[in-house]
Amino acid sequence: MNGPTTYKAELIDRVIFSRWLNPPTKEDVAAILVQMEEAAQRLGTRLIYVGSVSPKSKVPDANERTILNNFLVDSRRTCIEQAWLIYEGTDLQHNLQRVIISGVLILTRTFDNYLSVAKSGDAIIKDVSAVLKKDAAPIFQLAKERGLVM
Repeated sequence: MNGPTTYKAELIDRVIFSRWLNPPTKEDVAAILVQMEEAAQRLGTRLIYVGSVSPKSKVPDANERTILNNFLVDSRRTCIEQAWLIYEGTDLQHNLQRVIISGVLILTRTFDNYLSVAKSGDAIIKDVSAVLKKDAAPIFQLAKERGLVM
């Protein structure tokens, strides 16, 4: 399911990838949550979520952060076993944003052992493989070919 320009998402195996070009709207979150819940029900198992944020995306404002937090709470409750956020970019701003997001996760302990932040898809293949109990490299390769992970 694709939003106009905000995101694209696709299920590969039991990993749902979403690529966010900008912070999500409430409508985006509602649409992807339905997609995730339907996929989990169809497969009869919880999914693994890998969200990637374009380095060109703006930093979410307070309202957008609330939307994202609610999305994580709802997806965790209904259909997601484990989640990763790939916050792309190599400059200082992106590195600082990854550190800030990771720090907030540690301090709030809201998503302990549920959500992790990474710099790239390649950095989490081993971790996703452990949750899947099989090699996730071919899944990530397909996601790269489809523009879901850079």
